Amino acid sequence: MELHTSAVLRICSLIVLLPALLVAGQVLAAEPDIEITGGTKSLRENIRQHLSLADESCKAPLWRINSLLADAETEISAAAQALGYYQLEYETKLLNNKNCWGLQIALTPGEPVLVKELRIEILGEGRDDSVFHSLYDKPGIKVGNKLNHGRYETLKSRFGTLAASHGYFDGEFKLSRIMVSVAEKTAVIELVYDTGARYKISQINLQHEILDENFLQRYYNIQPGDYYDTDQLLELKSDYSASNYFSVANVAPDLEMLKDNQVPINIQLEARKRHAYSIGAGVEADEPRVKLGFEDRYLNRRGHSLSTDFSASDIKKEAVANYKIPFRRPAHEFLNIYTGYLKEEVETFVSTKNTYGANYTYFQDNKWLQTYALEYTHEESQVGDELPNTIDLLIPSVSFSRTKSDGNAYPLRGWNFLGKLSGSPESLGSDRSFVQFYSRAKYVWGLPVGRLLMRTELGVTDIEDVALLPASVRYFAGGDASVRGYDYKSIGPVKESERTGKEEVIGGNNLLVASMEYDYRFEDSNWVVAAFYDMGNAIDDGDFEFKRGVGVGVRWVSPIGPIRIDVAKALDPIKQDDETDGWRLHISMGPDL
Repeated sequence: MELHTSAVLRICSLIVLLPALLVAGQVLAAEPDIEITGGTKSLRENIRQHLSLADESCKAPLWRINSLLADAETEISAAAQALGYYQLEYETKLLNNKNCWGLQIALTPGEPVLVKELRIEILGEGRDDSVFHSLYDKPGIKVGNKLNHGRYETLKSRFGTLAASHGYFDGEFKLSRIMVSVAEKTAVIELVYDTGARYKISQINLQHEILDENFLQRYYNIQPGDYYDTDQLLELKSDYSASNYFSVANVAPDLEMLKDNQVPINIQLEARKRHAYSIGAGVEADEPRVKLGFEDRYLNRRGHSLSTDFSASDIKKEAVANYKIPFRRPAHEFLNIYTGYLKEEVETFVSTKNTYGANYTYFQDNKWLQTYALEYTHEESQVGDELPNTIDLLIPSVSFSRTKSDGNAYPLRGWNFLGKLSGSPESLGSDRSFVQFYSRAKYVWGLPVGRLLMRTELGVTDIEDVALLPASVRYFAGGDASVRGYDYKSIGPVKESERTGKEEVIGGNNLLVASMEYDYRFEDSNWVVAAFYDMGNAIDDGDFEFKRGVGVGVRWVSPIGPIRIDVAKALDPIKQDDETDGWRLHISMGPDL
């Protein structure tokens, strides 16, 4: 038998490693064996966790093992009573093997103690406060269930947590006890809690460095005289942290200065560096992309900021400058004044667009984001074999969006919605008049095994002839965020070229896209596998025919969201002479919602 060099090396490696593996196996085998039989699994595990003996090694002297075995009687009884077994009987047997000691414990748990009655009473100013209603409605302990001391302690801690988080800093138990009748095998739980007075905010102490104090106070959702509420402080801290001004934002009560049922609030803000530069690489529309950015986080003490971004790929080059002005509620409303340049060169069209605009964004308390915008665009574009088109448009628009999820980089439940209405009236100086509506929705459902992701897009444009629209306003489908298996913006209505006689995709005034995807994340891993089915098209007031794509993919869950690699096959030709035999690679990244 002929052996290759690699095979010889593998055999040598095994020979070298074998003694080490045998030694390691002996070390692993030389561990104390504590065998517990009888009773429920939870009872056996609780007893094991309470045993001091379980922490001892094989090298422990016999006198120490015997001493701890005496303590084990108390530990076993305490562990059993914690789960309601007050009539536990057991036998122990200490084994002295050649290599290590061992212990056998045989349990006869008897019938458990059941909760006969749960009495909860709240005194003080908080007795009528709805925040404590959950203690009555969902205490976590049910009459008729086995007595569980752990759940009893959890319920007690909820009293203190709820009280402190809502300003009842003097709250205390007047009575907390479990009365057990071993003969009747029943228990009565009594909890009487006095909340004391609810504290109000006495003053707000603001420590900061760079921005105007009046501007920073516009973030406040609390005022002196308000009742203390931890949730409001956490919201204020979150608003400061999300503002992009501060590297540190601490908002906390000064519990050492409690006086006359009042508490001061201390706010400490430390500024981030004023200037920030960024450089990065990524993937957009299946093409590698580089990105450069600059940000002046606070141009003045009123919190104005300036950002510029440039990105480039083979098919898209974009530059944007944005000047942001915070309004009355800086965390919830602001004005953006911006200008931008965008050049796209894809199979279906070439477009160069200059943009100047402003938008007012308002974040509602119900979590919806409203944006009102007015934008002027000058665009030079050519779609297919059409004549080059130069158009100036003044476009007012309004949009609403919201995202709701469980907050993870890999969400198991959530949704995202965007709806936008825009138009361009000739009465305001535009070269064309049209009205356009666009909406996008994404849904994530966690399943017992894996997730289901669904995505839809709908676009409608009211105009007599789509040929009057520039390329950026027309609808196209295709690409990693649309219908996979097809090129970026390659799907749409087809028209025969008068010059060449070949079919050209010209874009449509309506759009409909739908996608369904199933993925599975490997346990204790950031790797995910997926299978998907996409369909969609852009049409021009004619018959609608879906273009379909199917495929599989792999994802790696990063802190900024999944990085996706998909292989997809187009099932339907866009043009009559198109082939659909090939597979297309799609690479994308970013959050699922």
